[in-house]
Amino acid sequence: MTSFRIAFTGTHSRSVTFAHIARRLADMGVEIFWIMPGAKHRIDHIVKQGFSPDRILDLANIDKSYCPQSIERMEAHSRLTASQMIINDRLLSEADGEKALGYLGGVFRSVSKFITDNGIDIVFSEATWAYEMSVCAACSASGADFIVPHAVRIPSGRFGFFSGIFQDELIRSGSDGRVLPMPSRFQAETGYMPPSFVSKRHFFSFFKHMGRFISGSAKDETEQTVFQLMAERMMRAFNGRMAGFDRMPAKPDGDYVLMPLHICPESSLDVLGGMWNNQLELVRCVARSLPHGIKLAVREHPAGIGRRDFRFFRPTASIYNVVNVSPYSDNAELIRTAKAVISVSGSACYEAAFAGVGSVVFSDVFFGSLPTVFRCRSAEDIGSVLKEAVNARADRHALAEFLADIADNSYEGRVESAEVAPQAMTEENARRVSQAFMDFLENYSSSERPLYAASMSSR
Repeated sequence: MTSFRIAFTGTHSRSVTFAHIARRLADMGVEIFWIMPGAKHRIDHIVKQGFSPDRILDLANIDKSYCPQSIERMEAHSRLTASQMIINDRLLSEADGEKALGYLGGVFRSVSKFITDNGIDIVFSEATWAYEMSVCAACSASGADFIVPHAVRIPSGRFGFFSGIFQDELIRSGSDGRVLPMPSRFQAETGYMPPSFVSKRHFFSFFKHMGRFISGSAKDETEQTVFQLMAERMMRAFNGRMAGFDRMPAKPDGDYVLMPLHICPESSLDVLGGMWNNQLELVRCVARSLPHGIKLAVREHPAGIGRRDFRFFRPTASIYNVVNVSPYSDNAELIRTAKAVISVSGSACYEAAFAGVGSVVFSDVFFGSLPTVFRCRSAEDIGSVLKEAVNARADRHALAEFLADIADNSYEGRVESAEVAPQAMTEENARRVSQAFMDFLENYSSSERPLYAASMSSR
């Protein structure tokens, strides 16, 4: 049997899910290592699960001195510049520039050494925070793979493995052998819990976080300070009330193109979206490109209520062919009756394909091969690409083939945090997911390696 040496990153509550999976993998003989961004209570949890502190890289204790050569080498092994990594990160973007660069360079140096010293083959991670972007570059520089386990959304309750940070291509990895029927209608799982500004969970979580902040154990660059957390909670409550969602119509009159907004910030916008992450400017660009007689319906993400400054919806409402629609409206119905759907990289465009509606995306997505999904690469092309989407017609045979391909290369199970998917922490889910990881590793051992380095060289 091939011996595997893998590492997990441990950001926020996702580390608990990964630990649940890793414990079973360790029992199957897999050598497990950890790259932790610095939250002491999360590292303590990993240790309590039976993992040795010697196998944990704590990024709170690395050398973070600024070194231009480290940044240059990191950029040489990444599809993102250091500037993009920093600007895309909701917390690091608020730090002093040299401090942020020192942190990214330190992560790159430390993780590269950690991978090399321990002979790590794969790092399994999320792809949201700047440090994870630097970890990905370190993998490329060290001959390891950076793999993102992520929900495929449709079919629901399944996940796949993606190479690199952009999640634009599902790795051909075999499957659990389950045959999936062709559905008559799909609605993608959101992967988000409904917004709750004041709850018992948030109340106790806040005071625990305050205790860690006071004690000095909160040295994680992905963790908000107490003051940032307080300000965010108050602003979310304020924005949610001031935006006037209850006065917005459920649906516009006449023909429309639907633009469901991304939660802001989130990786599908800030990382996958790249230069298109300013959604207000995108609304303006799309509005200018609409033909006469078609309106643009802008819908806030239900789980994003309050996250966005309420003033966002004032300029959108002032554009003559733009209508803000209620986030409480039926998104599936809005998609079904739209002329087209437009999004930076959202799963609404994926869902639209199964409703027979054309869509436009602004980043490479794993469902981009569907015949009703069109990729737009410049603002000047929005009008022509949108026209193609409006005129697109569903190809049921192509949809069936695509769904079969997803089934062949995805697995049943949940890999999200327990906050998003409580069932992720059940023993049955842990059994399924850990077996999926083992199947992936067995396929990986016989494939061309490293996968991410190969994808970098082909671009």
